[in-house]
Amino acid sequence: MGNSEYRKTIDYILDLIRSGMLQVGDKLPTERSISEKLGISRNTVREALRGLEILGIVNGKQGSGNYLTDNISDSIASAMDVMLLMNRTSKEEICSFRRSMEKTVCSYLIAKGCSSDNKLKIVAALNRLKDSEGTEEQTVADRDFHYSLINATENSFWITFMNAVSEVYMRWIDDFLTTADHDVRMRLQDAHEKIVQGIITGDVEFCFRAIDAHYNIIDESFG
Repeated sequence: MGNSEYRKTIDYILDLIRSGMLQVGDKLPTERSISEKLGISRNTVREALRGLEILGIVNGKQGSGNYLTDNISDSIASAMDVMLLMNRTSKEEICSFRRSMEKTVCSYLIAKGCSSDNKLKIVAALNRLKDSEGTEEQTVADRDFHYSLINATENSFWITFMNAVSEVYMRWIDDFLTTADHDVRMRLQDAHEKIVQGIITGDVEFCFRAIDAHYNIIDESFG
């Protein structure tokens, strides 16, 4: 009975989302009202809402209630952290996956045709990276550059998933960039510039070679 009531609560919330009655930022019905409407205990409703919170769908605010949110990337990143702790994956595997996915993102932008607005955003992110000074500013600019590629796809699923992967991956890169010497930084910047050049000119192979050059530098830090 408990499991079916738990599921009943989740289905109720999902139906509200599907119908458009709940949108991101909206406050959910109270635990009491859900309990009374569905004829189930408040404890079961509370457990179901906490489960949705873990998934990044609901955000509980002390003294205010529960709200529909869009933190799914955070929950995926947390799951990856658990996989790392349990030795179910490794930095090398995640970096390999991200290399492949960045190639997929760039080839998609080339095949689909990256809009002029998104090209400007990518170039602007590249220029900010080039002009950044100091380790902290450079690491932030590096993050923004790679996020600009993902966001240019305008594909919500890719953006959500890749942002989660990037969130985990970028923690290591921040540490790497903190200790990287000038030569390494220049090699990374050259790779960044060639990635953008490949996207703008529509040269997939050129872009892929630049991505490989970039991630080969990162892989060297694990050696």
